[in-house]
Amino acid sequence: MPADPENAIRDFLGAVQSNDLATMANIWGSARGPASSYMKRPELEQRLSVIRAYLVHESYEVLPPGFGAAPSPQQRELSVRLTRRGCRPTVPFTLRRYGDGWLITSIDLAAAGNPARACRP
Repeated sequence: MPADPENAIRDFLGAVQSNDLATMANIWGSARGPASSYMKRPELEQRLSVIRAYLVHESYEVLPPGFGAAPSPQQRELSVRLTRRGCRPTVPFTLRRYGDGWLITSIDLAAAGNPARACRP
């Protein structure tokens, strides 16, 4: 399990690029743990395939945390700027501490934009 939130995102997006659903399932989950430990395989694969379709990218940048309230020791929100076919959407990720590592618990896929459509000017 990734030791910090940024590495969790890096590992997850690396798995997106290599179509490694097993790794994605071990980094994405909820307070119950990695999705691989509690979701049925067909549903898990379907969800991860959709997530992957939205997050496939040419490159990405994990943005520095925003200003405002101090982050919780158990939860972090980070944004990632994806580059995909000329588009550069900023996608918010929510992560939660789990054991000695971090899990991605939420990804705002709507912010990624429809991967089948061209960018809006």
